[in-house]
Amino acid sequence: MEIPTPTNGNGEIRTQTTVLKNAAHGGQDVYDFNNQKIGVNNTEDCDDGEGQKTVFEVEDGVTVKNLIIAGGLPGGNGIVCKGDCTLDHVYWEDVCEDAATNSADGATMRINSSIALHSADKIFQHNAKGGSTTIVTNSYIADFGKLWRSCGDCTANGGPRHLILDNVRVDRVKTTVAGANQNYGDTVTITNLYVKGGYDAGDDKPKICQEYKAVTDHMGESEKLHGGASQWGTATCRVSKSDVKSW
Repeated sequence: MEIPTPTNGNGEIRTQTTVLKNAAHGGQDVYDFNNQKIGVNNTEDCDDGEGQKTVFEVEDGVTVKNLIIAGGLPGGNGIVCKGDCTLDHVYWEDVCEDAATNSADGATMRINSSIALHSADKIFQHNAKGGSTTIVTNSYIADFGKLWRSCGDCTANGGPRHLILDNVRVDRVKTTVAGANQNYGDTVTITNLYVKGGYDAGDDKPKICQEYKAVTDHMGESEKLHGGASQWGTATCRVSKSDVKSW
């Protein structure tokens, strides 16, 4: 559960977003960075609205391996997947805006054996609709607001969006592990979630799966349902308390 030592010393800060093209577009389908640390020359504040530069834009079908995203301002908007993508052994030192975003309708974004640390808000943002899925497995996420959030107010918002979480360890959850839009048919499936210090059922801390009523076209704030309490075994929150364990 430690980020590897970068193989390129203090790392590389690039001047603009790097596009990882797939083989069909003259690139390759697997990019192995050998634990290089890379960021982007982002000038937008991490906690003040949008507009941060994306470090990597990933085309459909691409796998990214053994990559460290530089922490803080150079982390920008992290990685944006423009289709199906796999992020394997990817490490975020200090998340700026988001660690990774699922942005292509119907696509699947897979995160495996990864570490993401320190986010005031979201780790994984899910904007794509049309049955798109985010899968997080065998990973460690610490000191964050939400591990995953289905967009609450996107332009032409809708769904459904799906999260599958398995064998993930979390620590210092500030808001919730997952936030899903009930009104758009989202689902959250969680198995083998390990919470540092355990889940306190009496105080409902940390929140595990919250349901929202989302809005479209930035027309106000999405509404937390059920008073914001964690939901168990519902059509949206497909998680049982027995699948939330202590470590």
